Parts: sequence; C-alpha cells; structure tokens
Amino acid sequence: MSPLRPSRPSLFARLGGHLLLSALATVGVLLPDHLFSLLYPTYQVGIAPKILLGVFLAFFLALSARRLRAVAILLVFLALLQLPQFWHFVYYGTLISPQEVGLLGSEMDEITVSLMGIWPALIPPLLLVLVCYLAVWWMIRRLADFRQHIPAGTVVLVLLLGGILPVKAYNSTGSQAFYPNPRHYSVKNTLYAVGWFLGKELPRRFSDEHSSRHYEPYQLIEQPSVLPANIVVVMGESLNPNHMGLFGYGRNTTPHFSALKGDPNLFYTKIYSGGVSTKVSVPTFFNLKREPDNTQVLYKGEANLFKLAKKKGLHTWWLSTQNSNLATYADGGAVDHFEAREDHLAEIEKRKDLVLLDLLQQVDFSKPNFVVLHERGSHSPYERYHTDEFRVFPEEVDDLDQFRVNSYDNSVLFSDHVHNEILKLLRRRSKLPTYVLFTGDHGELLGPIKHWKASIARAADMLKAESLGDQGKWGHSILSPRTATVPFILYAINGDPKVLEKARQLPYPHHWEMGRFIANLLGFDVIDPNAETGVYYAVGKDIAGTSGYMRMQFDKAGKLTDWQVTLP
Repeated sequence: MSPLRPSRPSLFARLGGHLLLSALATVGVLLPDHLFSLLYPTYQVGIAPKILLGVFLAFFLALSARRLRAVAILLVFLALLQLPQFWHFVYYGTLISPQEVGLLGSEMDEITVSLMGIWPALIPPLLLVLVCYLAVWWMIRRLADFRQHIPAGTVVLVLLLGGILPVKAYNSTGSQAFYPNPRHYSVKNTLYAVGWFLGKELPRRFSDEHSSRHYEPYQLIEQPSVLPANIVVVMGESLNPNHMGLFGYGRNTTPHFSALKGDPNLFYTKIYSGGVSTKVSVPTFFNLKREPDNTQVLYKGEANLFKLAKKKGLHTWWLSTQNSNLATYADGGAVDHFEAREDHLAEIEKRKDLVLLDLLQQVDFSKPNFVVLHERGSHSPYERYHTDEFRVFPEEVDDLDQFRVNSYDNSVLFSDHVHNEILKLLRRRSKLPTYVLFTGDHGELLGPIKHWKASIARAADMLKAESLGDQGKWGHSILSPRTATVPFILYAINGDPKVLEKARQLPYPHHWEMGRFIANLLGFDVIDPNAETGVYYAVGKDIAGTSGYMRMQFDKAGKLTDWQVTLP
C-alpha cells in the first residue's frame, strides 16, 4: 500500500494564499528601501500606493506559473533594479538618471574602480537586499502549494515589465517622465531609467541623433565666504517680472517690494532662467548646469548648492508647496529636512503658499542654514493659487484674456504678501547675517500675441508651427527670451553691503551666474571649463536638451545680443 499523499489545498485556500503571498512578497522586496533610508536619512522614499500595486501585480503573475522559477527570476530582476540604485546613492548622493544607464557600457571600468574605492559602504545595502529577498524566497518555497496557476500569467508579466516603458519612451518627446522621484521606490526609479535607455537612447545610438560630446568636470575653488550666515532661496513659479510693480508694471502688484525701493539692503534686476519648465529649470539652477546636454553635473552633483552648503556645515532645508518629484536632482541628496506638497495637501489647498511660513518656523536661524522655499505661486490656472482676499483685480469678467491677466496679477500680489511675511519672520528670528534671494523657475507668456510675436518671428524658421497654436500666447515651455525672463531680487538682513555690490556686478544676467553667486556666498567659486564666454542656454521640456534649447549670446555689458533656437 502506498503512503497517503497530503491533499492539495482547496481552490479557495489557494486563491487566498496566492493573494497573501503576493502581498507579503511585495512588502519584503520594498522593505530594503525604508531600511536604507534609516542608514541614509537624505534618501526620501515614501509610501507610493501605485508602485505597491505594481509590484503586487508582478508577484501575483509570477506566482501563477507552474514552477517557482518565474518567482526566482523576478526576485533577481528586482534586486538588480534595487541594489544599483542604493550603491549609486551611496557614492553620488543622487538617484540614477535615464542618461546614466548608457554609461554602463562606456564607463564600466571607471564605475567599478570608483565603487571598489568605497566597498565597505556598499556592504550594508547589499545585506539589506540579500536578507529581505532570501526571506521572501524562503517563505514562498514553504507555502508554494498555496498558489493558483493562471495560464499565460508569466507572458503577461514579461510584456508588462519589458514592453510598455520602452515603447512609451520611444514615443516620448522628453525624458522628464522617466526621471527618478525621490519619494518613489528604487525598483520603479531604475525600471523607468532603463526603459528610457532601451526605448530612446539605444535607438539613437544606431542613428545620427546620438551625441557623445565629452564635458570636463567643473572646478571648485574655495574662497572667503559670508559664513556664518543664513542663506534663503525663494524659488517662485512662473514669475514674470514684467507684471511686477517693482519692475515698473502699471499695476502695483508688489506693494511690499516696491516700498523697499531705495533701501540699501535691496537689489533687483531681470535675468534669464536655464529652462522654460519647472522640472528642467529647478535642477538646472541648483546644479549650475550650463550646457544643454551636460547631464553629468546632475548625477555627479559637483556644484550642487545643497552639497556645497553641507560641506560648509550648514543645515539644509527643502520646503515646498509643489510636488516632491520636482526636487529630483535639485536636492543633490544633501537635504537634511524635506517637506513637499504631499505632506500638507489639505492645508496647502486652503492657505496656498502661506503654508511655507509655518514650515519656516521650524528653522533655527541662530545657526547657519541653507533654506529653499519652493512656491506654487503664479502657475496656471492663475486663479487657483491665491487666497480670496487677494482677488483685487476683477476675475468675474467675460473677456478671457482680461480674466487671465487679472488672475495672474492677483497671484503676483499674493506672492508679494507671502514674500513680505517671509522677510518679517526672518527679521524677527535671525541675528546672523541673512541673505534672501528671490527668483522664478521660468517666466510666463501673458498675451495677446501681438505683444511678443516679434521676438518669436526671429526664430520662426526654427520653431515648429504646432508649438505656436492657440496656447502659444499664454503659459511657458516655448523657447523664447520672454519665456525665460525672471526676477532676481536680493535682500540682506544684518548683511554685508559688499555682498549687494557683488550682486550688482553679476557679469551676465542668467540663472547660472545667480547660482554661482550663491556658491560664492558659501565660499566656492565654480568654474565651467567647457563654457563659451557670454553664451548661456535655456533648455526646453527635456533636461538633457533632446527636446530643444535656446542659445543666448550676451555682450560684455551683459546685454542679450543674439539668440537661436535648436529643435530636434
């Protein structure tokens, strides 16, 4: 008589076990991200429900195979996505960009030597991944009978993991959607970067589009600083200085700043941004990225302002009423305290940018700090981002253009109030020298088209017609000097008059020079050995310059003498 074989679990038990195994495996493979954030507090991962669901679905499909080989392959695949991201963060303090994936082939020797130089620091992340993944594998093997076979489940899994993102990348005009989000899990961030490489970069390498220009690294020269001091950077949104009373606009949209005219502690001028969309201009500014395709400054972060501040012992803060993904590469992995829109959704919806004042209360200004306040400000729809008491210019009008202008001007009026409250708080709280720098991520076009079409006409032979449709006379993202025009306002509290004089001597009116000015305050001079004298850029929707950029030529007096747009 043959021994009795244990009965197979019921269909109900198998379905329940299948779901439970999928859930536990999801927790197990994502747990290393949260443990890694304990080792490196500037690694800002958060709970991302969509990614949790995606990983759950992947395990659900892998577990549906007849053999456990599919699960083993999935675990290895996820580990190969997760571990390189951790090691990259250990070395650079940043996440892997889509453009970096292609360097694995050409710079593998250099990458290996660099990592071997810090090999002891690579062991803890390796152990985190190994322990968690082996625990998941042990659990699945022990409970393998509690699975339900689903025909073609692994085929669906392969198509989902290997097909969708490369196809999406191939049809995409820019890599911004594929850039890592500091709040998202490493497996998702790396998968998106690889998807971009497979769908976009790899095809380019077999065409004439691929550029292999080599850039020399920036040079940092230490020099006297203004420290100990507080440095506060207020990054406005879609802020057009031509609609600010401070700069001579017909409406007094900046009564508080205008009242400071003649104050020796105030300096203001117009400059040009390094990008015409937020996801490009913000990391471009904080990394002093100058050339359109010089992406190595993003992931190496050699001139990142947060990193420079940390080198000088300042406590660093990123306080934002915008989404956390806009800090990608801007923070350089060197932010001590990070708060964004996702952390205060209800309050921001009610009080808008005034929430930044609450967040600013946390800062101990008796010690040196580097603080960035990232506003929602004047983003469209303009009427949404200011409180009701600042609807001074009528928004209940029939004329659409007038409604837009009025609501935009109200948003500027509200921002001026916020900026005044920031200065009042800093005057009360800071006994140290405090330098407050206001600018915008990019400008904003505020039609009618007759007011700016002459400047567009200069590049008409290079601009695609579809980019100048009905939306052309409003908004941003169009490569034009008007779109890139932003304010640069400096206010010093207990400051050195020489600092304001140095700001007045800014060699060229561009965000790159403003960023260099901030680096000077921190005690560094940043030199770009690749730079052409008087040449600066504003990049389009893709931070690597692949969706187009504007080259601006300035004379020795800092006047814009020529500009050209290059589109793919």
